Amino acid sequence: MRLPFIGLLLFASTAVAQTGPQVTFTSSSTATNNTVTVPKSECGQPRRFNWQRTGSSCEDPLYIYVTQGTCGTRPAATDLVLETLDPSSSVLNGAVSFSVAQVLAARGTGADAGTAATCDTQDTEISFKLCASARRVGGSLGLDCQETFSNVGVPPYVVKFDPQPPATPSIGKVIARDSALSVQVDGAESNSTVIVEVAMVATAGSDAGTDTDAGTDADAGSDVDAGMDLDAGTDDGGAGLVGSLALEGTAGPVTRVDKASGEGNVVITGLTNGVTYRLQAIIRDAAGNESPASASVDATPVKSNGLFDAYVEGGGEERGGCAATGGGIAGGAVLAALGIWLSSRRKVS
Repeated sequence: MRLPFIGLLLFASTAVAQTGPQVTFTSSSTATNNTVTVPKSECGQPRRFNWQRTGSSCEDPLYIYVTQGTCGTRPAATDLVLETLDPSSSVLNGAVSFSVAQVLAARGTGADAGTAATCDTQDTEISFKLCASARRVGGSLGLDCQETFSNVGVPPYVVKFDPQPPATPSIGKVIARDSALSVQVDGAESNSTVIVEVAMVATAGSDAGTDTDAGTDADAGSDVDAGMDLDAGTDDGGAGLVGSLALEGTAGPVTRVDKASGEGNVVITGLTNGVTYRLQAIIRDAAGNESPASASVDATPVKSNGLFDAYVEGGGEERGGCAATGGGIAGGAVLAALGIWLSSRRKVS
């Protein structure tokens, strides 16, 4: 009489272990803590996720869908259903793709039809979850289908739509250096990129974009560590110098120099001493949104032969040469800077 009882326990134990499916997600998009951040400019761009399934669902299909609600339920009318797998399906892996625009549109398919949005009308941050839900085996002996759905997707992926650009930054200070300008940009948020754009200010009789003697040579802004990105000066109508400086009296190509926020001033090298340049700053956030351009500032690199750099290191400030406003330093700091420079000159000689 013991064998059937033991057999029943073994059968029940095996049934309980087979609790149903599990879907494992992987993403081909860049994700931080399983969160894919999408800027407004990429609202209509599909994001691809691969999935792999083990086990089978019980009676009802297994659903892979996107929701603003909670994973672990049957998809609602306002959710975007990406895949439906019947219990008898032998498909064990695949891929799904969707854009934020599709998810926003799906929200208007419910009975109220009042929550739909588009990439243009959705002006606040919103997040969606990629889910897999199915009914599992349950009951006292593990033989019955559960009446409710469960979340069977791992890991939990979130797609965050961030349409808000950063606040407009400001240029707090420009330090003139030998063939270079060091730019302090204020207002950058953490995990963002500071971008300074520079173009030569046009002078009377100059031909915009053709004066090769005015600091527009191929080496201009060639500071590799600063993430330099040369723009040929095409007017694309966007924020920043590329779209506006041509209307503000500048000539030659626009140079963009990028640097992560919190890493100090943006240094633009390869400039021509005595030539005035116009600067503007923008901020690019982690999602890729770019802020409006800051107010422009004009500055002029100056030849220092080492003396000016010693002055700056001693606490001096400069906003662009003789014509620009600049800060002062205490007489002691000036003397210290001069002393350091003269000492270095003696050692060299």
